[in-house]
Amino acid sequence: MAVDAFAGVSNLSLLAEIPSRATVLDLGSGAGLDSIIAAGRVGPQGQVLAVDFSSAMLSSMEQAVLESGATNIKIFHSDAESLPLEDLSVDVALVNGIFNLNSERSKIFTELARVVKPGGCVFAAELVLREAGSEKVEPTPENWFA
Repeated sequence: MAVDAFAGVSNLSLLAEIPSRATVLDLGSGAGLDSIIAAGRVGPQGQVLAVDFSSAMLSSMEQAVLESGATNIKIFHSDAESLPLEDLSVDVALVNGIFNLNSERSKIFTELARVVKPGGCVFAAELVLREAGSEKVEPTPENWFA
């Protein structure tokens, strides 16, 4: 389920430095692939805080987490610019392809600065266009970056 619906731009959960027992924020968690991988990396003493604004994606994620057997993932329905998390509560944040999808980028950065502990890390991946496309393309589930 999580693999089929993956819409990230990188394998952050595999490439990021994620220590065992860490608290990981998966911001823009989508269907949960990064969250599930991170949950395995932090182990049973760690936790993953998965945040997404889309009810449809979170529904897919709940099913994927259930199928994975992960018990250390907490799912939050929230906008990225207003996180329902305590100050300085996150060791590692994973942000996989949400900045180009949300015009409130400065608020997202402010929220990340608020929730990530001193010495913590933010790992982000993003698509960057160098020029506009030659024709008007409407976004679809298959072409969400349009």
